Amino acid sequence: MDQLTHHSDIDFAYECLCWGTHNDLWEHSWEIVQRVNRKNFGLCLDTFNIAGRIYADPTSPSGTTKNAEEDVKMSMRRMVNTVDVNKIFYVEVVDAERLDEPLLPGHQYYDASQPPRMSWSRNCRLFYGEEDRGAYLPILPIVKALLEKQQGLGFEGWVSFELFNRSMADPDPGTPHEHARRAGESWKKLQRDADFFVA
Repeated sequence: MDQLTHHSDIDFAYECLCWGTHNDLWEHSWEIVQRVNRKNFGLCLDTFNIAGRIYADPTSPSGTTKNAEEDVKMSMRRMVNTVDVNKIFYVEVVDAERLDEPLLPGHQYYDASQPPRMSWSRNCRLFYGEEDRGAYLPILPIVKALLEKQQGLGFEGWVSFELFNRSMADPDPGTPHEHARRAGESWKKLQRDADFFVA
């Protein structure tokens, strides 16, 4: 099946968020897609929401979960071995900022009405490769699991660089252009870092 061919007039791409109350892992979204079992209902897989749950913990001084590195490796292995690439409709690539202090009461981004990962998501997402701004999530191994043909799923559909960040509230008229510039640089860096891309 051509991954870019629409299944119907409207396709639904289901995504679990890393702060979800009931569904917060990609495995949950995959289970739901399988249960719905319709041609036009598939997955949206977001590198931030994947890593933001199994690798990152903004409330921890380290910024990571207890078994972060190993959990990512095992999760990506499960993904490659279990997910049907034809049921992936959309991929989003984005990183996030490691905080200097845990996101707990008193932190400038803390919001008692939101789970910490949600507040972190709204304020601190970054484009891939922006380590100079504090990006620290293991985005490349997740991208490889999703896009690489030899050892990954070989997804060839739409890829988006989704960003939520406090910088988007900057009233400067040049703000959209600056974000677009950063996204373009991020895409170039991803192509350089991921040696499976075809120029």
